[in-house]
Order: sequence, then C-alpha cells, then structure tokens
Amino acid sequence: MIQERSATSTGLPMYDEIDDALYAWYKWADGYHEVRGHSGADPTCRDFRASRQWMDYTDLNDLVDYQLQKTKGELIDPLIQKLALRHRVAVNTAMRNMECGASVWSSNRNPDTQEDDYREAKELLRPKLASMGLVNRKAV
Repeated sequence: MIQERSATSTGLPMYDEIDDALYAWYKWADGYHEVRGHSGADPTCRDFRASRQWMDYTDLNDLVDYQLQKTKGELIDPLIQKLALRHRVAVNTAMRNMECGASVWSSNRNPDTQEDDYREAKELLRPKLASMGLVNRKAV
C-alpha cells in the first residue's frame, strides 16, 4: 500500500483513495505483456491449475493480492482509455512519480498543466470509481 506523505516534506501531493486505485491499475497495466500469435501451451493441458493445498500463507496472500490488483486493473483500464489524451498522460506521469517516490517524471506535451490535468482526471474518475465501489463518493 502507498504511504501518505505530506506535500511540504517531499514536494508530492497527499495521496488519496483515487491515487491508490490508480496505482493498482498502473501496476497491473505495467505488468501486462502482449500475447503471442501462437499458444505457449498444448491445448490439452493449458487449463491445468496446480492445487493450492501446498501453498503457505505468504503464497496465498500474494495470490490474493495479485487477484485483487488484477480485478481493479481490469475495471479501471476502460475508464482510463476513455479519458482525453492530456488526462491519460497526466495520470501515467503521476503514477510514475508515485512509484519512484519523487517528482522526477514530467511530460513535454503539457508541462505547465500537468498537475491541473491530473486533478481534472481524478475529478472525472471519482463518480465512475465510486459507482464501482472502488472509492467513496465524496472526497475526504
């Protein structure tokens, strides 16, 4: 989970629940790889799943965390794709900065409006994310 930071100590804004949801989407989308043109497994055994009975609690926790992140990513991705280009660039830039923990990434497309575009994108996404139950309706 993302730790909240004060805006004065690091130069980064305080993170809220929309940032957490967007970060889950970003991590999921960052792990996505294109599918090859041919199958990587024999059709007779590609759906085989190993039993979870031998997994320890750490492995099970990792599996649940991955499944949660994947579900959030799959829900949020269409919403991100529907945003205007400047908003998508702002979201990706903000998530890159959030991942490294410092404000080092910027966009050459709209450097002067980066923060405003990100704020607008969050305002556009809040009602949609709230209707999915991923965030609260009103900002805290």
